Amino acid sequence: MKMSAKTYWRIHIMNLRQFHDKKSFENPGLMNWLCFAVVCLLLSAAWSVSPSTKAWGADTAPMVVRADSPKSPVVSETAVLADRILARSSKELLLDEKRRRELAREIEGVLKRLRYAHPEMAKVSARASHAPGVLLLGVKPALFGTVSRILGAEKGPVKLRTGNRAFDALNARLGLRAVRPYRHTGVLVMNLSERANIRAARRAYTAIEGVEYAEFDAYLGDGSDIEMSKSGDAWHIVVRKAWGDCPSGCLYKKVFFFTVRGDEVERIESVRAMESPQFRKILETRRWR
Repeated sequence: MKMSAKTYWRIHIMNLRQFHDKKSFENPGLMNWLCFAVVCLLLSAAWSVSPSTKAWGADTAPMVVRADSPKSPVVSETAVLADRILARSSKELLLDEKRRRELAREIEGVLKRLRYAHPEMAKVSARASHAPGVLLLGVKPALFGTVSRILGAEKGPVKLRTGNRAFDALNARLGLRAVRPYRHTGVLVMNLSERANIRAARRAYTAIEGVEYAEFDAYLGDGSDIEMSKSGDAWHIVVRKAWGDCPSGCLYKKVFFFTVRGDEVERIESVRAMESPQFRKILETRRWR
């Protein structure tokens, strides 16, 4: 039976104490030498019975496929809004799935009441600014080469174990499913779990040795959008209409402000809205004017 390092130390220390307590042992020099020898033996033993590298995540690596054209999942506008809200308030790598569903259902009801009271807003929906669950990683040549060799030309799943413990463990934690390496740029397109908190994942990847940067897979252009936040029992909603050459950034933009409390929907004039910390925070976060 294997003995843990903790048990091994405890037994030998007890034996040493018993030996020290014997009256016949009266040579301090010999005692010091013996202590040194026992410590050396214990360190060697502790090393030999220490936990395997598997316990530290060395064997943690996701099964992935090489995706020449990774497809992002189709996400509803309520899921887009729920993920935005949760990502802003959480530093966890994975968003709570139950909370996501509950929040998305609540947002769906709020938007229905808003659009029923103001049908002119029905044509505006929440717009994702980047591909959900996708990060673009700029990595050093050594790590890029390792990932490319593991993926090879196979389309089937392979275990992406690069030897970079932190990188492999984070990939597994974030539910990495597919990778596309761009040889000429040294960029890895990483398709993660739908539950991944992309903001937190971005910070986590940039802290890993071998990763130079991590960016969202941003969509080009601009367009109409919705942003919202909740304070107490009130939802604060900003509807942004944009038009005119939106692939280049939209020439014209106008924002509308609303609060929803239960079944009560109120439109807030711009001057009054600017007095609200919640509305000002939304505009500041989205950089809307």
